[in-house]
Amino acid sequence: MKKIYKLMCSPALSPFFTLLYNIFIVGQYRLLSVKWKLQGHGKPSPGEARAVSENVTFIYKSFERQGMAKRLYRNIQHYYPGARVIIADDSRKPLRLKGDSLTVLQFPFNMGLSYGIGRALEQSQTPFTMRMDDDTLLTPFTNIHGQLEFLRQHPEVDLVGVQACSAPLLRPAREGAKAYNKFSMKNAPKPLLIPHRTKLDDRHYVMGKVPNIFLARTDKYKSVGYDDNIRMIDHHEFFWRAAGNIVASMDIDAYVFHYHNRFDSHYTKYRSDWKRDIAYIRMKQEGTSLIENGK
Repeated sequence: MKKIYKLMCSPALSPFFTLLYNIFIVGQYRLLSVKWKLQGHGKPSPGEARAVSENVTFIYKSFERQGMAKRLYRNIQHYYPGARVIIADDSRKPLRLKGDSLTVLQFPFNMGLSYGIGRALEQSQTPFTMRMDDDTLLTPFTNIHGQLEFLRQHPEVDLVGVQACSAPLLRPAREGAKAYNKFSMKNAPKPLLIPHRTKLDDRHYVMGKVPNIFLARTDKYKSVGYDDNIRMIDHHEFFWRAAGNIVASMDIDAYVFHYHNRFDSHYTKYRSDWKRDIAYIRMKQEGTSLIENGK
């Protein structure tokens, strides 16, 4: 099986299977959208959409997958017309995308995830910031308006994460959430301000670490920020530094549609370049067990 997968990802066949996978994923998302609508799960109400558009800036990084970056921008505008979006792009060719509420930050080739998302975060001026990945799409169950209301009702909480349910199987959000029960961040420099897995309501729990899809109070988010020296594997290190400084939570029922294309050998070549990150993080946090399960 590994040999077949390697062949599919070869330079000769990768473009074909990448295209085939993209067609399949777009079809799956459209079919799901019809299903959700028939079940009564549609777009937010005009009032809910307006509350998000007025208070939330969406940020994400784009690199060599500009079709995905454009698709996500259109997806955000579908749910929240007029919402501010900041895209940090360091692809070989500049990202050609325009919108009244869009800012594209263009950087030299392959500057890295942390650098790009950090610069996008610096540009956010709204009270809340929604951090996303370019290979995700909003669903009715992401419920950003609900997350916004949750944060307003819980001033002790600074960030709420949602699951990235991966296509084509789309494992239930609660199943994916279980994987984060182990991230208590007990080895971080500071203890969590609220104990790990504290129940806040029927859907929200305090977590030491949540997925990289989250809504946060912008000022608190900026207070943690990103280390520009970490190119790719910023996720665990971010929450390691966030421990004791901000309170993170997770909505165990909320999710986005995630569709990482594993046949795109060109992108994977750069995405897998993380060995220097591991060495740097270990040097930076010498004497700690920062790296859990290789993340």
